[in-house]
Amino acid sequence: MIPCYELRTGNIVLVNNRLRRINMISNSETLTDQSVVGVESAGYQENEAYPVQDIQPVPMSEAVLEQCRFTYQSYFKFWQLISTEGVRTEMDIDPDYNLIDYMRRPVVKKIASLHQLQNIYYTLHGKELDFDVDTAVVVDGKLRSAVHTN
Repeated sequence: MIPCYELRTGNIVLVNNRLRRINMISNSETLTDQSVVGVESAGYQENEAYPVQDIQPVPMSEAVLEQCRFTYQSYFKFWQLISTEGVRTEMDIDPDYNLIDYMRRPVVKKIASLHQLQNIYYTLHGKELDFDVDTAVVVDGKLRSAVHTN
């Protein structure tokens, strides 16, 4: 389960072992009500709502970084997200999933899931991190491989 305060619209989460994009969060104001998270359905015809207890994080992995268009720099031994508007880097992440600065010092330690990475990126850049839910493959609750589309 992911605490409601970590979620925002646009986050990608697992619901019943399927990737879904959050499009609504209804946080409970009382102890008897339960918080509900709305997600886009697979066909996008209608939305589906689930209790927050049914929402699981997508664990951070190399496959997640690849699906987000990060590339591994074997010489430097870290992942880089290169800007689509040029050759500058937007984010660098080391093999332990720490967000690092230009001196390779950790700025944010141990990014554990995709929604955390999305939130950090959104905070730093004011836009959504590229991730195509429809081309990602989930096996046993983990993103195993990805098919890139342009």
